Formats: sequence, C-alpha cells, structure tokens
Amino acid sequence: MSETSDLRRLLDGAALFEGVPARAKDRLAQAARRLRYAAGAPMFRRGDPGEGMILVLDGLVRLHLATAAGREMTLGLVGRGEPIGEITLIDGGPRSADATAITPVAALLLRHADVRPLIAEEPELALALLQTFAARLRRTTDQVEAVGLLPLQQRLAAALLRLSAVDPSGLVRQPQGQIAALVAASRPKVNQALTEFRARGLIEPVRAGLRLTDPAGLRDLAEQG
Repeated sequence: MSETSDLRRLLDGAALFEGVPARAKDRLAQAARRLRYAAGAPMFRRGDPGEGMILVLDGLVRLHLATAAGREMTLGLVGRGEPIGEITLIDGGPRSADATAITPVAALLLRHADVRPLIAEEPELALALLQTFAARLRRTTDQVEAVGLLPLQQRLAAALLRLSAVDPSGLVRQPQGQIAALVAASRPKVNQALTEFRARGLIEPVRAGLRLTDPAGLRDLAEQG
C-alpha cells in the first residue's frame, strides 16, 4: 500500500470527514504529513504560527492556557479521530492556546495553504469544518461549566476515565501534578480526592500508576448532575 493510500484510509476513519467527497479526501491525503510526539511534548504554544489543522490518530492531547505566573486552565482533551487547530484552516492565524501531548501521539498535519483552496471548492468539506467548530465550542462551554460549577470529585472521576481509556492497559499513568492541571485543582486537593477514591474501592495504586477497580462507580460519579 502506498503512503498516500494509507493516509487516505486514515482520513476515511475520521468522523470529521464523513460526507466529504472521495475526490476531496484524495487531495487531502496527498497533502497530509505525519507527525509524532512523545508524552509530555509541546505540540504548539499560544501565539505560534498556525500552520494548519492537526488530526489526532492515536493518543491524547491537552489544550490549555497559562498565565505568566504559571497558572493554567485546561480547555479540553482531544483524542483519536479529533482535530486540533482547525480554525487555522480558515484564517491562517496564530495558535489560540497551548497543546501538549499527554500520551505518545500520532497525528496528521493538514496545512492551511493546501486545504484553504479545497474548502472554497468543496461545500461538503466546509460544512464538516463548521460542524467541528460548533462541537469544539460546545465542549469548551462544558469544560468552563465543569471548572466553575462541578465539584472536584466529579471532575476527577471524568478525567480518570478519559485517561485510562487511551492507555493499552487501562491504567492512569500521569503524575498527580498533571492530573491536577487537567481538573483545575491543586495537587494536595487531588491527592486527598484520590485517597478518598481508594478508600471507596474505585481505584488502586500499582507500580505503573493507578488502576480503575470500579469504572462503573467512577462513571456514576462523573455523571452526577
């Protein structure tokens, strides 16, 4: 199988491109470039030139903002089949947030210069991007609501479920400091909540991280409303 054919197959598997004509996906596959990032590696920083949209093929990415004083706010987590930086396909502007690989990440880059002419020619592709923008806005609203209104234990349960879902062994391998940043809480408060989860039989520590011993219980906690 040629590289272009393999890239076309990957695009076919992304929900973003459902309904996009085959001819458009063929051209996208010809323009796509593979990217790989190690766990913890910055993918881009706020203000960096917006080269194009990144489509995550495998792994988990954290979108976040940071102040000069070091305070951070998580805007969302992006996983397999989801895009990052899709706005740059339209305006070619700078990155509006930071993106950091939480796990090893495999992705595709679709450059603004290559895709912008195709958007003008293919209304189905333009519609797919508009739907993606709308979904991103909804997720960002949900994240802001969670940070401002939901209790820490509920946010933490949801984060643990998401992190374990992308690990081949179903473990949460991230250090507590990183988990604290994901749920917008201090490390001592996260440590206290994890201790309570352990006492309730929801999680247990193992050498490589945390194992979710009661995923259903965590899911019930995360979905409380």
